[in-house]
Amino acid sequence: MRRAIIPFVVVVTIAAIGLVVTVVLWFPIHLDDSDAWMGLATLMALTVLGDAIGVRAGRAVFSVSLIPMVTTVPLFGPSVAVLSGLVCRPLAQAIRLKSEPIKWVFNVAQFTLAIGLGAVVYKILGGPDVRRPDQFDLLKLLYPLGGLIVTYFVVNMALVGTVIALDTRKRVVDVWRHVGPVAFANDLASSSFALFVIFSFVHLQVAGLLVVLLPLFFLQHSHGLQNKLQRQNREILVFAIRTIEAKDPYTSGHSARVADLSRELAEALRLPSRKVEEVETAALLHDIGKVDFAYSELIGSPTQLTETDREMIRSHPERGARLLESLSSMSENVLRAVRHHHEHYDGNGYPDRLAGTEIPLAARIIMLADTVDAMLSNRPYRPAMSVEEVARELRRFSGRQFDPTLGSKFVKLGMLERAARRAEMERTPLPLAGIRPPERVAP
Repeated sequence: MRRAIIPFVVVVTIAAIGLVVTVVLWFPIHLDDSDAWMGLATLMALTVLGDAIGVRAGRAVFSVSLIPMVTTVPLFGPSVAVLSGLVCRPLAQAIRLKSEPIKWVFNVAQFTLAIGLGAVVYKILGGPDVRRPDQFDLLKLLYPLGGLIVTYFVVNMALVGTVIALDTRKRVVDVWRHVGPVAFANDLASSSFALFVIFSFVHLQVAGLLVVLLPLFFLQHSHGLQNKLQRQNREILVFAIRTIEAKDPYTSGHSARVADLSRELAEALRLPSRKVEEVETAALLHDIGKVDFAYSELIGSPTQLTETDREMIRSHPERGARLLESLSSMSENVLRAVRHHHEHYDGNGYPDRLAGTEIPLAARIIMLADTVDAMLSNRPYRPAMSVEEVARELRRFSGRQFDPTLGSKFVKLGMLERAARRAEMERTPLPLAGIRPPERVAP
């Protein structure tokens, strides 16, 4: 974690402590019967459970734990909501996460600020206490509850987005743009279910909470298992890619570099977060077709390739797409990107001779990143090209092999220089015996 994050976390923590004190002094606590205590204990237990089995998506963790925590505000008031959050979040962190203390402190502080400020907004907007059936009024509840959800989302995204931006050296707005839509959809769904949870508790007490919430937790757990399976599938495929690259030291790390370049370019194009993930996945797996035994003797071969060999190499995009089709978790967009990553913008590529925007955007991105990394790397038949030489080739083949818009943006944003620095650090030296003539196609 970068040092710039520590002062930010300190400020957030101090603000959270101040908010807790203010809320507790401002709003009295009313827990005057056993049903209230049982209901609160149930909501707290479900909050911890939701956080503990949360589904990780990149740097974010999504869970339904927001539903019981939001429900606590109209049922038991802001003070109880904030104090119960201070108990639930650390417990969930202890069960689920093995993180640095600074991350642990930030997670607790940002959650406290988000739910605390949301609770204050709920009360400012006239949010009622709705613990008894005669107090439940849907129309009076909707507007304040909406204010609570929106406030929670804005504060949570502002804090989490800022700390991710500080850690990754990205712009805060870029982080918000990629994470925000999914997070907002999750929070919006939570607010809808919160109404059912409140209504169920008001009329059925603890039994109502369990009837409404437990199915949601089972669904979240199932979704988490599915995500875990997808990650395991990806890890197996990455292992296969590394096995392929191990046969030729000159392509070692190539797929990982292409994936990083492709993701950076996709983010520069401001694609939605789901599209960015698809581009990165397809880029990482773009050469997976070469795992086929038929390529074993061709990869890393020191001899000149025949035309038959070249035709075999050119078949790897189709083989890769067919291989990935067997995985139900692989999206159609990833399959198409893998299949078409050797199509040329002028229609002279392969396997389907698509042209222009007929080629999927992800495939056009990968074509550029793949070729740039190949040019920046040593090959048995030629040394690595300089940044100036690569830039010249990008201009020369703009509109022919490459999408002209992507090539221009790649150079303009300084991505070429960054790619060259990484390639230089990981570059395999040329053989001492000399350099063979450029008779082989680049991988």
